[in-house]
Amino acid sequence: SNGKTRLRFEIPSRGLLGFHSEIATTTRGTAVVNHVFLDDRKHVGPLGDGLDKGKLISSEMGKATSHALSSLSARGTLFVEPGDKVYPGMVIGENAKSGDLEVNPVRAKTATNMRTHSKDEKVYLAPPKKMTVEELIGYMASDEVIEVTPQSVRLRKAELDPVERMKASRIKKQQREAIKAKKK
Repeated sequence: SNGKTRLRFEIPSRGLLGFHSEIATTTRGTAVVNHVFLDDRKHVGPLGDGLDKGKLISSEMGKATSHALSSLSARGTLFVEPGDKVYPGMVIGENAKSGDLEVNPVRAKTATNMRTHSKDEKVYLAPPKKMTVEELIGYMASDEVIEVTPQSVRLRKAELDPVERMKASRIKKQQREAIKAKKK
């Protein structure tokens, strides 16, 4: 009635982590969310079966440059801005596609002796998406950790070395396939 729709769900409390800010952003603040504890139940498995977007992961250490971030902004939503310190394994954005992507956010513009009209063009970047600890808890994957310091709150991969990260993901995939094979 009056153009309003009421939706009722029974979901685990962990499914609400980060949900309030997501629904407020999506509906531009017009949604009202109310939740009530129903009862204790057994864990029934992971949430969002494969619907997660991938992450943009820094492959280099240094300060993020506007030149590098301008090309990365086409690949997804950024969490850092020019001048922010980044390091290998740090999550610097959300990939528009599924799967993690290693990127170089500290790449500098190459200097040449050729003059061009586009040389001194100002780069315009969308403001970075800043998340609170609660939002990061709801957003992070099982292979990620939240790093909290007095100056910042960052998301990073638990394994910073990309080679070790690939090995760990391969082992996890084999374990999941073995469990599925046992169930059949």
